[in-house]
Amino acid sequence: MRNKLNGRSLPEERYWLVHYKSLMFDRRSLPAWACLLIGLCFTSLTIFSLHQQHEKSGLEQFQLHVGQLVKSIQKRLIDHELILLGAAGLMDASDFVSRQEWRNYVDRLALGERYPGIQGVGYSKIFPASELPAHIDSVRAEGFPDFTVRPEGSRDIYSSIIYLEPFSGRNLAAFGYDMYSNPVRREAMKLAVDKNMTTISGKVRLVQETHGKEQAGFLMYVPVYRSGLPVETAEQRW
Repeated sequence: MRNKLNGRSLPEERYWLVHYKSLMFDRRSLPAWACLLIGLCFTSLTIFSLHQQHEKSGLEQFQLHVGQLVKSIQKRLIDHELILLGAAGLMDASDFVSRQEWRNYVDRLALGERYPGIQGVGYSKIFPASELPAHIDSVRAEGFPDFTVRPEGSRDIYSSIIYLEPFSGRNLAAFGYDMYSNPVRREAMKLAVDKNMTTISGKVRLVQETHGKEQAGFLMYVPVYRSGLPVETAEQRW
């Protein structure tokens, strides 16, 4: 089938192609093109606005979630600090806290149910090298004949974990460990005394990680001082 356009005979397909082109670029089509262009502009602006709103809403939700997470972590750390402050109070209130009394205190905390992230609550003693033999003998006299301070080696200052609850399982590996011999732990311990405040160590490999999947850990320290002595300055506290 053929059609005529401007006096010319054209195939039907060719006729409609030429006819459409003439309509598209005809001046009478300009209003339609203008409407189409305006519509596309409004559509683009709407899409851009919706995209911006979606990003803003997503960012606000993310910040809200992060804020809630930070508050949750802060609350958990405060709870952990209160546990240690209570333990320090127990030490301050008595001339001597026995191993059983320490166990009773930690048992009442119900760590497994209330604070599942806590590996243990312990007490570490710091002393000069001259007191090392006497310290080992005193702990062995409590019924631990194989007790020693680890790691071995000559140092001016030693520390030794003597109480740690729960005193079972992996925690047994930390009994007698000298935390002051480790640079990361030592930094936090020194800061606790120098500033007389609760401190948190950097990331460490806990001594308890002896088998199974290793977990990242950190330690929180609260200083305890010998009773009856001045503690106003860092030198006095040491």
